[in-house]
Amino acid sequence: MNEPNYAEPNIYLEKRVDDQLSYYENAANKQKRKYVYTQSAIIILGLLVPVIINLPKEISGVDLSMWIQLTTTILSLSLAVMNGMLNFLKFGDLWLSYRMTEEVLKQEKYLFLASAGKYQDKENAYSQFVETVESIISSEHNKFRNLINEARRPSKDKPDE
Repeated sequence: MNEPNYAEPNIYLEKRVDDQLSYYENAANKQKRKYVYTQSAIIILGLLVPVIINLPKEISGVDLSMWIQLTTTILSLSLAVMNGMLNFLKFGDLWLSYRMTEEVLKQEKYLFLASAGKYQDKENAYSQFVETVESIISSEHNKFRNLINEARRPSKDKPDE
């Protein structure tokens, strides 16, 4: 398969910038959904625990205390697992990071297309644009790597906040 000729601005815009914009938009939306669903489940389960604990222990002579205890234990464990996964997998952090990267790439694209800002009246506007875009993408990769390394680091090694 032939590599696109990135020396051509239109090809670079379509094959690199637009592809990256699409990637970051999709990735941000995916992480947002995961974050919102997980956080919503945590809120709902957190509200259910005290409600279930306060249910009558006996209804019509049937002892429900074992079922109430079992249900609250399962819900409490689910809450702990979801909170742990939310903190470990960093859905919220990734969502915001991808969204910010998408917006920065859009801004650079529009400045370049409009020959505005740092791309105004410059012979080397295209090469500067490519350098800026590649720097943004590289920076996002580094942020992602740092988030993953932070999540993997045992909590005793994390600095006090």
